[in-house]
Amino acid sequence: MRVEAVGEMPKRSGGTGAAAENAAAGLAIKSFLAAIESEDSLFCVAQPLTGPSAEESSIGRVFSEDIVVEFRQAELKCQRSLHFTLIEKLIELLKEAGSKETLQATLCLRSTSTLGSNADKQEKPNLKELELWIRLAAKGESSEQAVLRWGLGLAHIQQALLFTSRFLRLHLAQTGG
Repeated sequence: MRVEAVGEMPKRSGGTGAAAENAAAGLAIKSFLAAIESEDSLFCVAQPLTGPSAEESSIGRVFSEDIVVEFRQAELKCQRSLHFTLIEKLIELLKEAGSKETLQATLCLRSTSTLGSNADKQEKPNLKELELWIRLAAKGESSEQAVLRWGLGLAHIQQALLFTSRFLRLHLAQTGG
């Protein structure tokens, strides 16, 4: 899979409709959500997944969707170094998954909001929660092929997130974080 980390997620080209009604995409999303929301995972999905949308492309069909995940535990959401470790590990794992010609993952850290009540904000005014934004895109000669590849790419992301979750648990246990 081709993997890229960016400072800001590029705007999407106009989508031509979601493939959520596609059985393969729906099954991939259900499996992904069940795994990410399980006790094995440190993460949760921050925005609902609706299914990949077709994008304009000069070479075949391209389907993509943005996946936003965050740490479940509030105290981990602000740890910038932990998020950088997350991105490094995901890049390492995803580069080895799937085809570089047909799958692409774009990773971006996004700051969400200041934590806590007004009293907390006065004590820690620059404390920002972070979330990981992943854009998964898959190419195919037909819409069906692109959606199937997108589902496969989502399974690769699922496995990489679960592996990274275990890795980060060990890291946190060793560092006392």
